[in-house]
Amino acid sequence: MKHITIDDIAKEAGVSKSTVSRVLSRPNLVKERTREQILSVIDKYSYVPSALAQGLAGLPMKNIGFAVDEFSNNFYIDLADGIDSVFSASDYALQVMSSRWNPVREIQGVRSMIINRNAGILIAPSSPGCGAVDLLKKSKVPFVLLNCRTDDPDVSYVSCDNYKGGRLMAEHIGTLDFEQLIILPVSDHQTVLDRMAGFEDHIDMKALRPIMSSNAKTYQDGYRIAQFIAETYDLVRKKTCLFVANDYVAIGVITKLLELKIPIPGQAAVAGFDDIRISAMCRIPLTTVSQSVCDMGRIAAQSLLGRIQHHKTEPIKYLVEPRLIIRESTKGRT
Repeated sequence: MKHITIDDIAKEAGVSKSTVSRVLSRPNLVKERTREQILSVIDKYSYVPSALAQGLAGLPMKNIGFAVDEFSNNFYIDLADGIDSVFSASDYALQVMSSRWNPVREIQGVRSMIINRNAGILIAPSSPGCGAVDLLKKSKVPFVLLNCRTDDPDVSYVSCDNYKGGRLMAEHIGTLDFEQLIILPVSDHQTVLDRMAGFEDHIDMKALRPIMSSNAKTYQDGYRIAQFIAETYDLVRKKTCLFVANDYVAIGVITKLLELKIPIPGQAAVAGFDDIRISAMCRIPLTTVSQSVCDMGRIAAQSLLGRIQHHKTEPIKYLVEPRLIIRESTKGRT
């Protein structure tokens, strides 16, 4: 396939080369309709400016890109803390962007990081095979995936062993006394699917007749869906265990159940996954699986720093060992 240049992009979009350059560097200066027209052509060819892709536009700046799904999730705050502890010691600054669960925005954010000559990029992608990851591979900018794993032999990642974490939670929940089990997978992200697989493979799903509920990604979603669960499944009368596949949603569930005067853990035991810092500090401290999130960030940052400073090319494939953390939200139910 022919190497795509900025001239090709301009010709296909029906605009000048300078207009394409403005979209790449200062998109706010270009009318929305024209900008979208140019970006659609750029996305079509996964275009990265060749000068930047080949490292001919000068030395990379001492910035590190960090792309995530959602700023408000404390998981990413803890992750950023671990990352910053490594890069700040070497005088690098973080440039952070959120895709807000939008794959197009994810690609645009990563492209901006490449164009701004970040020395390297850490990304917690929507999926290991998403367009943003393809763009990074073509750009030749050093990068490491976070919170997901990939079979691509050339791509580095640092993630939790989510399958094992699901197994640990299943073994704990299997010891609890309850009449019904409600599971909130929260999303179809690879990490969550692995947790669910580990959980389902190590608990008697048929005997427990679990109720599956989804469409919850945030604290607000957990708060909202808890009302529906409490009313639909009669939590006031049926002793229930809820396994929520991330702490952020689980804390929203706990908050609402307490407002509904449903005792935790006496009437409803709640367990999460991640062990973000606030899990130990919420009104009912949360039983969870620890991913050692800060350590995950540090390991990924150290790997990326080695690739930047020492030109290490051997990919790292690292699974963080999960740990079960039992707190008040399930205690007293054995």
